[in-house]
Amino acid sequence: MGAVGCGSNMSLTFPQLQAVGEIGEYGPERLRASDACRKSSATVDAYVQCMEDKGWKFITRGNIYPAPECWSMRSAGDPRQMPTADCFERTNVPAPSPHTATGTP
Repeated sequence: MGAVGCGSNMSLTFPQLQAVGEIGEYGPERLRASDACRKSSATVDAYVQCMEDKGWKFITRGNIYPAPECWSMRSAGDPRQMPTADCFERTNVPAPSPHTATGTP
């Protein structure tokens, strides 16, 4: 028989798995930017602005993870509960390196 509570909305978190997911698409860049901004920001608004200045925008409001949690933390404004790095996505694509072929002669 299944485990008790399988149908409940209990939320489990596994920090190690979350960290792996945050590394995901953009590698450690987003985590480094987030760490630097957390250390230099006294408020959630300052943290979000710092991340934007580094090329990361706050994710769109929605009901798909992690948006609800991110917006809840941002709305609360508690500097002890800053939104996590996965609350941000890249605003621009990095310029190609000089060694990358552009297709022009």
